Amino acid sequence: MLRYFFLSLFLGLIALVAIAGFQGKKSANRPIEIFPDMDHQPKFQPQHPSGFYADGRAARNHVEGTVPQGYTKPGIYSQTGASNSPVSGDHAFANQLDYFSTGRIEGMYGNGIPLEVLDEKVLARGKERFNIHCAICHGHAGYGNGIVTNYGLVGPANLHLKNFREQPDGQIYNTITWGKNTMAAYGANIAVEDRWAIVAYIRALQRSQNATLADVPEVERAALVNPQPASVPAAAVPSNP
Repeated sequence: MLRYFFLSLFLGLIALVAIAGFQGKKSANRPIEIFPDMDHQPKFQPQHPSGFYADGRAARNHVEGTVPQGYTKPGIYSQTGASNSPVSGDHAFANQLDYFSTGRIEGMYGNGIPLEVLDEKVLARGKERFNIHCAICHGHAGYGNGIVTNYGLVGPANLHLKNFREQPDGQIYNTITWGKNTMAAYGANIAVEDRWAIVAYIRALQRSQNATLADVPEVERAALVNPQPASVPAAAVPSNP
């Protein structure tokens, strides 16, 4: 019985040596690797020519007009902090404790959109970001009927419900930043200014679906209370040939 054990051990050692090879022995043949661990893959090695491009270089010049990732071009709103870092424009929300960065004032959710200008351009930006990041769950009108609900996901918030309409602006901003329940956090994906632009657009959506006559400017209320009948165009009279 012991003889078979030593025979098996001897054959096993031969197999191990055959597979592993001899250390220090040079060969042009590629060794057998049981676990290559992604050691061999296409990549550029310093001071070696690249076979990908005909001129042997691995790097190309930047496409004219493009902006490197993480670079903020001064004065361009759509680029402020539009990277996945915690830095957004002149603010770093991971290190700032102000209302702009947290949506809180002394630990309480605040109200108001802390942007220098709140105009149609900001709302258009908020709509664009909302349709990219939010509409898939909340729907384009904010009723919680996004396309994901067709595939079994339940629970996206209907932003027109009273409790969401009465939430402070800072609480909506905080939810976008850190997520809530099954909603993931978007703080690492959406710039601070864009989060506030989304909050502004959500408020516009809510107002559009829940407006009252008091929300209409006084100079325009009369047209809603006593609408004038539309003028009927005169019938076309055929001309003589």
